[in-house]
Amino acid sequence: MIISENHFGKENCVAYCDVLIRRNYEVINADEHFYHFVEKLVGINFLDIVHQDNLKDFKMAFETIKPGENCRMLILLRNGIGEYYWTDMVISNNGKILSGENVIEVRCYFLSAVESRYLLALDNVNKYRTILSTYRNYLFDYNSYTDMFTIYLYRGNQCNAPIKGTLEQFRERMLRILRSDSERKEFATFYNYLKNGSNMFSCMVYLPLDEHNDELYKFKVNGDSLFSINKTSVVAGYLETVDGCVSDVIPYYATSEAVDSATGLLNKRACMEYTKSVIASKDDKIHYMIMFDVDNFKSINDTYGHLFGDEVLSKIAGIINANLNGRGIAGRFGGDEFYIFTNNIKDEEALRILLTTMRKELQYAFDSRIEDFGVTLSVGVSLFPKDGTDYEELFRKADKCLYLAKEKGRNRFIIYNESKHGSLENNSRHIHKILDLSDHSEYMSGVVSDIILELVSRGKDAIDDVANNILEQFEIDGLRIYNDNSELIYSCGEYKRMPDMTNILNDKAFLSRYNKNNSMSIGIVSSVEAWHKELYNELSDSNIMAFISAWFEFKYRRYYFFYDVFNHKSRWNDYDRNFVLIISKIIASVL
Repeated sequence: MIISENHFGKENCVAYCDVLIRRNYEVINADEHFYHFVEKLVGINFLDIVHQDNLKDFKMAFETIKPGENCRMLILLRNGIGEYYWTDMVISNNGKILSGENVIEVRCYFLSAVESRYLLALDNVNKYRTILSTYRNYLFDYNSYTDMFTIYLYRGNQCNAPIKGTLEQFRERMLRILRSDSERKEFATFYNYLKNGSNMFSCMVYLPLDEHNDELYKFKVNGDSLFSINKTSVVAGYLETVDGCVSDVIPYYATSEAVDSATGLLNKRACMEYTKSVIASKDDKIHYMIMFDVDNFKSINDTYGHLFGDEVLSKIAGIINANLNGRGIAGRFGGDEFYIFTNNIKDEEALRILLTTMRKELQYAFDSRIEDFGVTLSVGVSLFPKDGTDYEELFRKADKCLYLAKEKGRNRFIIYNESKHGSLENNSRHIHKILDLSDHSEYMSGVVSDIILELVSRGKDAIDDVANNILEQFEIDGLRIYNDNSELIYSCGEYKRMPDMTNILNDKAFLSRYNKNNSMSIGIVSSVEAWHKELYNELSDSNIMAFISAWFEFKYRRYYFFYDVFNHKSRWNDYDRNFVLIISKIIASVL
């Protein structure tokens, strides 16, 4: 056993996290910090990360806590790589109800002293970002340790840095573009203040405000210096315009006109201009373009009213800002369409954690207020520069993935992959065309052919890949396969719980529902209650809303297949049903 106490430099060690846990210890929602800590997104049982010496005390506290009560304990938790960390844990029963069940809220502080300093620092960072966003002048700083000189501007808690590079590189550029000896002398004074780490200085200087434009603007510089933790100087200050012309070069996205009044996010024009400016800066970073829609937003407005719809949009904006936390810009394109362009999401794993956290937070935010359906998001993502080197190309690919996400059943994100989703070059057919039944059938015929070839060539070894492909292509959330002894022999998907089919599969009332092709399709599970109460209860308790089922016999064994839908209404047509039955028959032959 490895016990770590103060290794807070490690990426998978966090200062604090919040977790929502069912009474059976299943983690149903958590913040991004927790998912980073355990290095998993799904299938998490909280007992699996509690040290065995603390299990008894933790279970006693968890199982006996009453509504309105909370308790606190010191406990060891294991992270994703097997290390244990001392945790100051607060267990609270605030009477929170999700899906008709009382759930427990747990907050974990990894060392109290670190937690308090971390929260204080985080509050200060957010506060100063907000203050800087109201400031109209450009800011600058110079770090003598890294030799980095930056001119920047904050708007909407986002930083735009038109000038960033080493001081010596900037000096060489300035000596090349300054127009007179007097201008060079003024710059030399400013340069020396920076280089020497001067205190409380002021001077006049001409400076550019674009890496690719040498136009100069006159500023009065006001600066001061401080010392960082490593004892090197950092010079910072602001640039006060002298002739009033600088406002002409402040980008639109940094003005108050660029803010969407309903959500406080940037508007469409601001997002587009910001994205293009980042791409033009050639900063050698990866950036994700993320587009998403609210699923069934029209139904939400029609059912609960436009005021509630506005509340949903405002909540989404808050969740985006809280989770993005300065790692990019966020905007609203209009209606229920939102946009993110990231700056500091380092890889796809971090992206998936961010998107999963946002989707789950939104879904549970309205769980107790919307009975018929949750508030969910469909998301499409493209990556700069891999998927495109201009705004338009990235937009088309992210947009294609967004509509694929909707077509595959909503409440999911799809990250563009050319090998899966195809190139958009010379492709005049927009993804909306998938709505056309003939096009859809032709496309799915190719998918089914590939699946069958995979099963024939690899046999039973291909079932995992085939099952995941079926779920993705046919708007299905889960697959169950039983033998004729009612034993579950295979499952795939994130089930809330697995239905108990022990007394059902051999029941005459159930079997009579299969048609002459040995299949049945149930579009609304509530219809099952009238003819099989036990099956209805099992499906409802498992959060299954619809299913397709079929049985096939091979080598004197019968196999029952169930294709389940959890979070949305079924949208299968006759082609889809027939395709699924064909695939099931092939799977049965290789079991």
